[in-house]
Amino acid sequence: MTMKENPANAIKDTMWTFLMDKGQKANIPALKEYVYDLIQMTTQKDAGQRKAKQNIPWDELEMTIMSIVIEATCLVLSGELDKLE
Repeated sequence: MTMKENPANAIKDTMWTFLMDKGQKANIPALKEYVYDLIQMTTQKDAGQRKAKQNIPWDELEMTIMSIVIEATCLVLSGELDKLE
């Protein structure tokens, strides 16, 4: 698979700096927390139907997935992921 270049890096408009490489700060603890929440949601026995105290409602599924996507994007844009390669 070929590594693509970040197209935002070519834009010289300050409005888009948050999408450029090094334009974000990684929050790895938040990413891990959202991933663990997703795992809990998908493995809890009630499928979100009953209101058990420790269970996460399925109403939060879309927001949890979006949070993972956002934090993963920040991880890539921060350059922290490059250090692992």
